[in-house]
Amino acid sequence: MNNFLTKLFQTRKTAAIALLSSTLSLTGCPLDKLAGKGEVHFLLGPVTNGECSILDKDANEIVLAGPVITKSNGAAKFKEVPEDLTWVLVKCSGGTYIDEATGEQRDAIPLRTFANISTDKKFSVTVTPLTEIAVKIIETYDFLTVENDFSTITSNLATAFGLTSTDLVTTVPADMNLFKNTGTPAGRYGAILAALSQLQADLAASSVNEVIDLLHEAIADNGYFDDQTIRSLVLDALENAHLNDRLADNMGENEEFDTLFHNIAMAPLVSQVEYVHADHPDMNIGEAFTKVQANEKSTFEIVGKHLNLRLTVTLAGERCRLRDLQHTHTSHTTSELDLVFAECPSQPVGVSELVVFDGEREEFVEEIEVVDFVAASAATARASASAVASAASAVGTSFVYGIITAEAPGIISEETGEHSYASADLEIFNVAGVEVVLLDSNGNTLQTTTTYDDGYYEFENVAESAQVAIEVKAHIQKVRSTPNVGPKYNFWVRDNTSKTQPRKPYTIKSALITTDASPAGENEINLRAKIGFDAQGNVISEEMRQSAAFSIMRMVKSSVDALEKVYPNLEMPDLNLYWSGKNIAVSGDQSLGQIGTSHYQSQGLAPGVYILGKANSDTDEFDRGVIGHEFGHFLQAKLSVSDNPGGNHGFREFKDPSLAFGEGYGTAIGGLLAGTNIYCDVSGLKQADGFCNDLSQPVPVGEPNGFYSESTVYHLLYLIGNLPGKGIPEFFESVSNLKDNHYSATVFAFLNNYLTANPEVASEVESLMAANNIKTSNPYGILPTGATADPAISATASKGLANEGANDLEQLYLNADLDTVPAPDYGEPSNILTSTPPAFCLNHNLKGADSHNGLGMSRRFSFTANFTGGIALRAENELGQEVNIQSTKFTVRDDSGASVTMWGYGGPEPDAYWGEIDVSANTDYSILLNIDEPDIVPKGSHCGYKLILARTY
Repeated sequence: MNNFLTKLFQTRKTAAIALLSSTLSLTGCPLDKLAGKGEVHFLLGPVTNGECSILDKDANEIVLAGPVITKSNGAAKFKEVPEDLTWVLVKCSGGTYIDEATGEQRDAIPLRTFANISTDKKFSVTVTPLTEIAVKIIETYDFLTVENDFSTITSNLATAFGLTSTDLVTTVPADMNLFKNTGTPAGRYGAILAALSQLQADLAASSVNEVIDLLHEAIADNGYFDDQTIRSLVLDALENAHLNDRLADNMGENEEFDTLFHNIAMAPLVSQVEYVHADHPDMNIGEAFTKVQANEKSTFEIVGKHLNLRLTVTLAGERCRLRDLQHTHTSHTTSELDLVFAECPSQPVGVSELVVFDGEREEFVEEIEVVDFVAASAATARASASAVASAASAVGTSFVYGIITAEAPGIISEETGEHSYASADLEIFNVAGVEVVLLDSNGNTLQTTTTYDDGYYEFENVAESAQVAIEVKAHIQKVRSTPNVGPKYNFWVRDNTSKTQPRKPYTIKSALITTDASPAGENEINLRAKIGFDAQGNVISEEMRQSAAFSIMRMVKSSVDALEKVYPNLEMPDLNLYWSGKNIAVSGDQSLGQIGTSHYQSQGLAPGVYILGKANSDTDEFDRGVIGHEFGHFLQAKLSVSDNPGGNHGFREFKDPSLAFGEGYGTAIGGLLAGTNIYCDVSGLKQADGFCNDLSQPVPVGEPNGFYSESTVYHLLYLIGNLPGKGIPEFFESVSNLKDNHYSATVFAFLNNYLTANPEVASEVESLMAANNIKTSNPYGILPTGATADPAISATASKGLANEGANDLEQLYLNADLDTVPAPDYGEPSNILTSTPPAFCLNHNLKGADSHNGLGMSRRFSFTANFTGGIALRAENELGQEVNIQSTKFTVRDDSGASVTMWGYGGPEPDAYWGEIDVSANTDYSILLNIDEPDIVPKGSHCGYKLILARTY
């Protein structure tokens, strides 16, 4: 990225206010064999002494008419234009103008447009920065032509900038120095050009050309934006222009401004598919799998940017059905990727082409291999059985035994978590429950066992006078001998930066020994996983950091042991925990260690828990609270339910209530499982910096404190988990039961479960709630009569620069009352169910709420189905416009806790609804609407949004 673009992302929203406006209008009329008179309007202010010419579209050096000089009002006239012209290039340059935002005089820059002047003897042509971008698009892509594509590009470009149905090449924009935007095409066009000038100032760009180049790079070959970040900058600039004292009166009244703003926010972004993935046991971790079973329906994950349920996906020309659009945020990192599932028809053995279309645009093509896995697996098994001989091993009477231990640093500060590697401070812990393998001299496996809680292991019936070694794996597993009886799980700690498939597991191995020659001889092999740091905290070598993986597994083992006491038949899916000394807090390629931060991710090509390990930066392998927190996310996702929107967050922020609960729960369960109230996260040079939080201490006065604060939640939950006579069993039972209903996973739903199951401690829990500004245990968050409103999240607190703040942020659920309507006839439009739709505000002005996971960026609804059939869903703004379907996501659950599939809407109004769900009469449902792009909300706060439901059958 060049210096300017680097500066761009560093200075977003912070630069001074200024204005760019650049417009040329060129008109002409025939005279004899020439077109006749016409006016030229060159508006970069207006431009005085600008020069405009009509050129051959293919040979730009050939001047067909002009140059013509603009007058002081920016107007010029063409009197001699050849007849019989069709597509031409119009170019204007030179002159000066008065900048609309600052009042400064500036030099104009060259601007161009293509124009077809064959249809009228008197024509009008306008040149602006937007038409210059359209020209650049034609020049960039060899497959585009002026005749076939320029009109489509300018039409889409107009839509992208909120100017739907405005002809960029013929409409003359209003000069925002002199005129007001009253909602006419000319007024809105002028307002957008003023916003582009504002963008130049916001970015502190030295030239208008830099702004044009930036926008050109963010726009796809069809004229729509393909970069959400740059579009957000345009929206910011439009708002800043509206706040500019010199422009405020001319940019449009509030309603007109909102209309223009929403027009941009609602315009589609070009979808960009990164990969398609067919889940299968044979897949390689980290690599998209593109094989499917023959003669069976197949399901693909379509992963990319700006996806939506209106995409078209085909397999071998047959249409696939899309469902369950979602964003791929991890527990602590923000992603730009979306995921949507495609259910595709069965195919015969061979190769089938999977194609993704964004409208008429072919976006992605992948060859899918269609195979018979069953036959192939049987053949492989037969070949393996005949080719691989079992390692022969003599059986004897000897014993091999020992104790497996590992080293951990001492913690010498309860403020920073500072580590000490001095030998006197090291903690030596027993490695419990891990796999130990007895190997012969060739590395073949002779026996396998697991360590006891004290780290002890033993092998019996080992041959005398035999060379053997042991290998200890960072792997714990329990299998069942009887179906559904006993615990079942399988966890590994692996190196995400290794090149093997699957990723290399961490192990330690002893040297070979020769067993005693006498019968019943005892042979002791003890192993200790070394810490790999010298006494001063310097890494001796990455290879010697052996104990990291066993420290991670230690925390996991203690967690599952605690859960087995609650659930004797505990069953969990396999989990990989990824750690490496290369894992650093930089987002990027996880196979290089660029994991962003320690986190849990449930989706993607390599799901699992990722743990930081970069020495002198941020190491988490010995931070038991951090490991417990991330493992807690896994437990919630797999044994309970999580609608945590994920992404970046901090302790002192106003966040979505499901994020506040998920993160607060993770910290609390980490402390409860580790048996400590101190949560430390060490970092810095020689792991001497960082922070520690005392989970038993309340939120400091003046900081966010309520259902929206993860600090509030972890404090409250930690104290509840330590109530006298209660503990982890009661605590996790209440978390687990969140999966059995349709409520969001919030502190309210948890408290409802806990108090229902443990009424004898109601007074203690209610006292803790009152001390932590939690006013109700109603799972819908309904406040008791007479409850005092929370001033920290009031309309006044959330107003910011907007005309209004959100007055409903303390209302967790809105009720969607359904009318009684008949099913529409086949092929007829859906019948509206919500004649009085629930209205709501969106807001991201509060601290920490300026991202997709902030308080006010998600809204929840509940309804009871009064029929069995289909419901289509959409959200609208106060103008009745559809909220951008690529910036928002719907998820639905029923009262049994089951997720409800949302299919792409396929009815007679394909652009009317986002998706469609199937409902059953008398069943309760909850809907969660999440806004992934906060910048579509003007000035951070806006009300009047509505949820629209309609009956489809």
